Amino acid sequence: MNFYQNRIWRTISKDIFKKDIFEYYLFWKKYWWVKKTHNKFWIKAHWYQILWIEIPNNINSENFKQEIKYLKTKYNAFNDIFFQLWFINSLSEPFFENRQDLNKQFSNDYWIYPSIKENMPLATVFVDITRTEDDILKDFSKSARRNIRKAEKEWIYFTIAKDNDIDNFYELWAWTAKLKWFHIYPKQQYLKLVSFLKNTWSWDLYLVKKDDTIISGSIEINENNYSYYLYGATNRDFIKLWWHYFLKYQMFKYLKNKWIKKVDLLWVAPIGYENHHLSWVSQFKNSLWWKHIEYFWNYDVILNKFWYNALKTLISK
Repeated sequence: MNFYQNRIWRTISKDIFKKDIFEYYLFWKKYWWVKKTHNKFWIKAHWYQILWIEIPNNINSENFKQEIKYLKTKYNAFNDIFFQLWFINSLSEPFFENRQDLNKQFSNDYWIYPSIKENMPLATVFVDITRTEDDILKDFSKSARRNIRKAEKEWIYFTIAKDNDIDNFYELWAWTAKLKWFHIYPKQQYLKLVSFLKNTWSWDLYLVKKDDTIISGSIEINENNYSYYLYGATNRDFIKLWWHYFLKYQMFKYLKNKWIKKVDLLWVAPIGYENHHLSWVSQFKNSLWWKHIEYFWNYDVILNKFWYNALKTLISK
């Protein structure tokens, strides 16, 4: 499941979000990466990002050092700030303690450091939907199953979005973002994204409605036999209808009939970080007895220490 390096996401990044896309070989594998620019006074400072890197199991310490060293020598202009690498190798339990040990090893041995800017999540939740619908339902907690039954009695219903739902979902998404303090795309970009995804036949917008009112929705992108939960929106005025559990269960059943095997819910807080900014969404995703995975995380290769420290100070304010 290599979502952030696949063809669909690369096209979205390049054509919809207008990002500068390049290619680079790292650990003997080709990745595409993004160049980002910060304009400050008369200087254009750059930082770079490669997502979804898998460190080979057979790489030794010396090879790892050489890869990082070559990366630093290749991007050494005075206005190159740092290179952010998101490693998706899985951590073993205990997660928190192993993450601290890994951070120390990477800093001391390879001179790469936990990122000053968490762009990608440290953890995710996988749902296996190859089993029967009854078995999928059993994976919900007892209280979640009870809430699904309650929702079914409230005359709410699950549906796939039609063209006239696209704008209404965005308004709900914007309202949710304002309430929960997270960033979403401008509406023009959102509409371009939807238009592109509709042409690829790789997406769905799943909705739960009460009469004609959208009370919850999820945008999913499908690739091969996997589905990725990208964006969600909720109407808190209807929270007593238990739409969040109902939406997930109906969505899993629908995806199962499309021969999807696994759903990656993306973006949850790592265990042991109580004040993490994703704690509010993680509480729901982690309560449903599914498989919690933690990644190595985002690390920075510092290219210019002065500009890096300046940016670090700016972000921390």
